[in-house]
Amino acid sequence: MAFWGAPEKHDDDALQSVLSGLEMLDSVAKFNENQRKLGKCEFKIGIGLNYGEVTVGNIGSERKMDYTVIGDSVNLASRMEGLTKTYHSEILISESLFDELRKTSSTTGLYFRLLDTVAVKGKTKGVRIFTLKKSLSAAEQKAWPIHNQGMKLYYNRSFREAAEKFKEALGILPGDFNAENMFNRCTDYASNPPPENWNGVEVMKTK
Repeated sequence: MAFWGAPEKHDDDALQSVLSGLEMLDSVAKFNENQRKLGKCEFKIGIGLNYGEVTVGNIGSERKMDYTVIGDSVNLASRMEGLTKTYHSEILISESLFDELRKTSSTTGLYFRLLDTVAVKGKTKGVRIFTLKKSLSAAEQKAWPIHNQGMKLYYNRSFREAAEKFKEALGILPGDFNAENMFNRCTDYASNPPPENWNGVEVMKTK
């Protein structure tokens, strides 16, 4: 676990957390490239990032004391890390972190893709989750905006139109898990609409 904003706070803490996560992924990719050359197994990691209030300080007992953070925001970051497996994404950020990045105009040079709205285990309130990259392939540059358009249609309950967008994204990125996941969900909802009080939240049953 790592945290920013304590003991010293900086205006770009939110951005630095994201850049650190992306640099970790770059380092793992280079490491795995060497592993492949050596015929050894590769390593995979998942990174979950959240922004919010925490309790920070020296926490523990006389035998063992750590300067650390605790609280719901920390727990959500941990759950986000677990969701990287569910959504087949190496890095996920929460809605609150995404909003903070936009508020501080720190999104320059970053590309975002909205994947879902989830209520992590033990919670009822939904949180939108995003993945992001510093650079996109030519196919991703076409597909990600289309995917995000599909998400807007999805939350507006325009399920058939949303399904068409995700199908279009799949045509550009064949086998893409998240586009296929949303295409299947929208196709199902188009035939079997959710209740009127539906808010787009997927409730997670596991950590």
